Amino acid sequence: MARPRNADGQRTRQAILDAALDLFGDRGFFGTSLRDVAERVGIRDSAIYNYFPSKESLFEALIALDHDARHERVSAALDDPSDDPCTVLERLAGLILDDFATPRQQQLFRILMSDGLRLARAGRLNLVDRIGSGRARIRDAMQAFIDRGWLRQADPEILAISFAGPLLVWRHLLAHDPGLPMVRDPQRFVQQHVEQFLRGAASATQPAGRGAPTRTARKRRAPKARRRSVRTRT
Repeated sequence: MARPRNADGQRTRQAILDAALDLFGDRGFFGTSLRDVAERVGIRDSAIYNYFPSKESLFEALIALDHDARHERVSAALDDPSDDPCTVLERLAGLILDDFATPRQQQLFRILMSDGLRLARAGRLNLVDRIGSGRARIRDAMQAFIDRGWLRQADPEILAISFAGPLLVWRHLLAHDPGLPMVRDPQRFVQQHVEQFLRGAASATQPAGRGAPTRTARKRRAPKARRRSVRTRT
């Protein structure tokens, strides 16, 4: 079978991205030049401009590549036809944490933490759009969950932030200390997080997490509890 004409170009582009990730991780964005990347790949300095017009565009491509791959996996998890919101959200959260734990994502996160804010302040990287674009898919999912009656009526943007926030904290903890108990047991963290999220966000007709009563059930039991309390006082 004949090799596609652009096969060599695709391999070279990927080699540039891989080399840039390693060099940015070792030396930082500001300590790495395009010449360094070209030397690592084994191409002429001028050849790199056939793929990326600037170092910033190369960094943007690194972020976009991983974002696009994650978006596909997240979409697949959210498109599941299951009628159990707990299962769907646990699958989604587990997928996101698995992604965060890959060596490539950990390296990229360290670069973003060390140089991303400096680039954003200098106007050389639109970090707000990059962060917000990942949340948009979750926001759309929250709206779909509301429409299906899984979640109570609320701002889907706030629900997306509430759901994604603890996952981002887990990512920071992973970078800080992988030995922390909640980092070493991501499955338990996911289960506890989803249960807590649903306790606050589930609609009155949906269970608030595994084994937890619905709000309606809790309301039905409340009067009995009050009557017992009154009898005890008398």
